[in-house]
Amino acid sequence: MNSKDFIGESSGTLATSFWDNRTLDVWEIPFGRWIEEIVFWLTTHITGFLDAVKWPVDQLLRLIIDNLLQTWLPWPIVLLLFFLLGLTTRNALVGLGSAAGLLICGLLGNEYWDLTMETVGMIIVAVIICTAIGIPLGILAARVDSFWSRLRPVLDGMQVIHPFVYLLPIIFLFGVRRTPGVLATLVFALPPIVRLTNLGLRQVPAEVVEAARAFGATESRVLREVQLPLARPAIMAGLNQTLLLSLSMVGIVAIIAGGGLGKPILTALNTADIPVGASAGAGLYFVGVLLDRISQPDDTVDRRSLFARMRSAWTTRSEPQVPPVPGLEPDAEVPPPTEETAPASLTSPQALGAVAALGGGLVCAFSALLTWGNDAGLLSGWARFDDNDLAGAHSGLDATGGSWFGILFGFVGLTVAFGGAAALWSPRSRAKFIASASAFFAGGLMLVSLIVAYLSVAPRGDNYSHGTGAWMALGGALVVLAGGAVAALRAPSEGDVARVGITEVIGIAVLTLFLVFAGASGSWLLDQRSDAAQIAAELAAEAEGVNQGGLAAELLAEALSQTRRVTVRGLDAAGPQIGYVVLALALIGAAAALVRLVRRYALQRFGGLVMFGTGCAITAIGTAWIATYVRLATPALGPGASAFLTAIGGLILAARGWRASAVQ
Repeated sequence: MNSKDFIGESSGTLATSFWDNRTLDVWEIPFGRWIEEIVFWLTTHITGFLDAVKWPVDQLLRLIIDNLLQTWLPWPIVLLLFFLLGLTTRNALVGLGSAAGLLICGLLGNEYWDLTMETVGMIIVAVIICTAIGIPLGILAARVDSFWSRLRPVLDGMQVIHPFVYLLPIIFLFGVRRTPGVLATLVFALPPIVRLTNLGLRQVPAEVVEAARAFGATESRVLREVQLPLARPAIMAGLNQTLLLSLSMVGIVAIIAGGGLGKPILTALNTADIPVGASAGAGLYFVGVLLDRISQPDDTVDRRSLFARMRSAWTTRSEPQVPPVPGLEPDAEVPPPTEETAPASLTSPQALGAVAALGGGLVCAFSALLTWGNDAGLLSGWARFDDNDLAGAHSGLDATGGSWFGILFGFVGLTVAFGGAAALWSPRSRAKFIASASAFFAGGLMLVSLIVAYLSVAPRGDNYSHGTGAWMALGGALVVLAGGAVAALRAPSEGDVARVGITEVIGIAVLTLFLVFAGASGSWLLDQRSDAAQIAAELAAEAEGVNQGGLAAELLAEALSQTRRVTVRGLDAAGPQIGYVVLALALIGAAAALVRLVRRYALQRFGGLVMFGTGCAITAIGTAWIATYVRLATPALGPGASAFLTAIGGLILAARGWRASAVQ
């Protein structure tokens, strides 16, 4: 026996239990099924919207490719038009080179001429749409800093994600062929023109803009006659980068039958056909050169080859360095005072909140160890047939009890208790969030929401009853929430009144609708099990002999096993009905956003704090639901996509509430 066999025998117990890598397959997060469920819903319910998005792109492609380039205009006219285009935008040499490049593409064969025209048309359509969308977005981003801060992560995602990744949802939503290919190209090629338009406008000297305003020019006139002309080199550079990235997508789009010169290139790769690949590659090279030279600014000094410029476009797709906005430079740092001031003593409301957090948090943590359910599994009964009649007591940490609702509840309870103790015995920690009234209030909201969500789940077992631990948990959570609310409402209300715009209220309203329709009323369980499994289990239990029961179960399962797809929604009368808690929290968050319209600092800050707390609570409920059913690891059953969307929506609400409440 070698050493490897000895190790395998001595550690067999560990290797086949928790520490085995195969355990990860049992605790699989069904992210792929969530995306599949979302795609199915979109293709079923928003077909009209998808057609509306696809229609203008399809019409432009038909007009430019099918009608203009391939039917109406003969090849000499096309050569003449590109010569005039190069002459107008650059010079006669560029015009002649453009016409010569297209002529070579035509001399490769009639088929290559049609494919060349299709490629040129697809690139022209993509660049037109990118320009129509990107320049206005860049102008808005340059003039509104808050919009730019929100747009920048979106552009980062569009650039970092590989095109193959978002080809899949585009195929599922829009199908295949050239129109979905152009839509995929838009996602990939749009960010450069947005970023460089924003950069060019921000680099316009502030003195020039102020001089135009001093002479009485309106903002629209300053934009049209001062900023845009001075930012033209940067905008044209963005247009050139967009064109190069659109050209680089030709081969990728061919994978979804997008057509153009990418089609023979893909065919040559699959069949190792050297003549076809060489001819298509030469045609694509000449198309890229002529479009690149036409779109370059007049004063360019970049003499690199096309491939070098395309490689640069790929490697420099990240955000360009944007200088600070004139007039908005950060203030100089104020040196800290040399003498330390003594920390302020706790006020009565702060002391009450800290004591409530300490006592209530300890009660919550202890209650998670007690009985949360009797004689059945409240949550596990929706995944396991046998758990609907499971005798005994189940604690808040058991898979058949509170599961991850109890685990998160106990963890938050310990955290809140630690914050209360720190506020009482460590004066320096009161300035930190963990020991502040805001933390006590947000923690109380999370605790109450978690235990109420657990108590509101409809049981499937007739003998189920809540245990004493669940009711003790509710009492401790209410103590933490009440103390945190008093401390937060009586907190000092010093500071300027925050400016709340109508756009923020509209954003919260849209987020609330998302949580209501995509979260609360959506799917929380996706059951693809066969009814034969339950019937077979009952037959096996009622059979006199084990062999007879096993044989009956096997035959019945084979006869009745059929793939099904049952979606259990959060508001269904026959479902767990956990969506009602998410619905209530979403409405509370929306009401808190409306409270922020009141021109009082204390109410606005408290409204933001409520938004933060409810967002954290919604995220905790969605996360606990997902983790609970991942822990149960029931084949063909898992958490629905709405639980995932609920967690994401709660994070967004919590982030907006954090900024609004200015939590320190």
